[in-house]
Amino acid sequence: MNSNFEHLQMMMKDVLTQLGYPKDMYELLKEPLKVLKVRIPVKMDDDTVQIFTAYRSQHHDVFGITQGNVHFRPDLTEEEIAALSILRSVKASNLQLPIGGSSGGIICDPRKLSYRELERLSRGYIRAIHHNIGPHIDIPSSDASLDAQIIAWMMDEYSRLHCEVDPNFISGKPYILGGLKYKESAIEQGIFHTLCAMIDEYHLNVKETKVIIHGSGAIASYIANKLYQIGVKVIGISDPQKAIYDEEGINIPDLFKHKDNFGIFNYDKDKSISLEEFWFIPNDFVVLTTKNEQVDIDLAQKLHTRFILETVNHTLTKDAIQLLHEKDVIMIPEVLTTNGGIVYAYLEWLEYKQGKRFSEKEIETLFNEIIQNALQLAKRTSVKFKVNMYTSSYMIGLKNQAEAIRYRGWI
Repeated sequence: MNSNFEHLQMMMKDVLTQLGYPKDMYELLKEPLKVLKVRIPVKMDDDTVQIFTAYRSQHHDVFGITQGNVHFRPDLTEEEIAALSILRSVKASNLQLPIGGSSGGIICDPRKLSYRELERLSRGYIRAIHHNIGPHIDIPSSDASLDAQIIAWMMDEYSRLHCEVDPNFISGKPYILGGLKYKESAIEQGIFHTLCAMIDEYHLNVKETKVIIHGSGAIASYIANKLYQIGVKVIGISDPQKAIYDEEGINIPDLFKHKDNFGIFNYDKDKSISLEEFWFIPNDFVVLTTKNEQVDIDLAQKLHTRFILETVNHTLTKDAIQLLHEKDVIMIPEVLTTNGGIVYAYLEWLEYKQGKRFSEKEIETLFNEIIQNALQLAKRTSVKFKVNMYTSSYMIGLKNQAEAIRYRGWI
């Protein structure tokens, strides 16, 4: 099986070839221009010193600055960080935002660190990479594994090293320090608004729209509850062992009251079905939210749906994408659905640049406009080139970068 990075590179090569760009363009874009690897010594609470490995990857600076998340995870790899920085470029270009992609992180398990150890590690990361980041170079951003307190420590450490620099070098800050409210649910908001935009774009009746959700984690919970609130029928939702199904719509708040710590629903047994049966449920939307599971060609043959929303990169295999396209299933890839965090980071950066506070209504309006415009452009591009929206979104994301590179004379 190909890694996510190899899958991404194959997708980029195919799309750039379809767009007519020379091989040199792919060779430039297939890997980040800069990947920094650092080792951070941290004094632990027991007076021992532990060495942590960390990274910062910048895909390219053709637009001037780059922007991307910081991850704290024990399974983080240099290859994954490189792939995430490239995906960030594709996503930003899909949103028509003039920034390149970056990504970074520390190999660690924050759950095993004390409060003070986590602070020392966060500050140590900034000390190690501070020459390579900044408001006019590369802007780190919070990830789901980083709360506003960690970002505040990083901001404070950078300000000590660069006294003349404003706090806008990082996004995801606490509201009192210039951040935005509700940033912690930005990714989920982006997925929800993408689905709502699809309902609107294809003139579906909200009350009659039927959705099944694969997964029972944080994203699945957020999306299911928001859909329930607006009247969309969530008729199926899976956990690691089985699925819950109700043709008339599941009572989502009641369902999640019966979820245990392992993500299993201890719910009405009469409404339980097997995971095999789950994929055969006729529906309008399938929302894929689980990591490390793929929809291959065999699974794709079972689906009876009109739309698929991918919320984890590389959930759909290449063969499955081709088959679903032949079945006229419209696929919205992860590079379009999970852009809420990028929009929030951009609005936080823009807010400070303009020296004003956006109202919650202004943020909601700008957020929805950016998400909806990206979706409409992907739809128009798919019609123009007679390709699926999975491919069209990569066409937009890569063409914007390639044209910027061409104009600057890099190739």
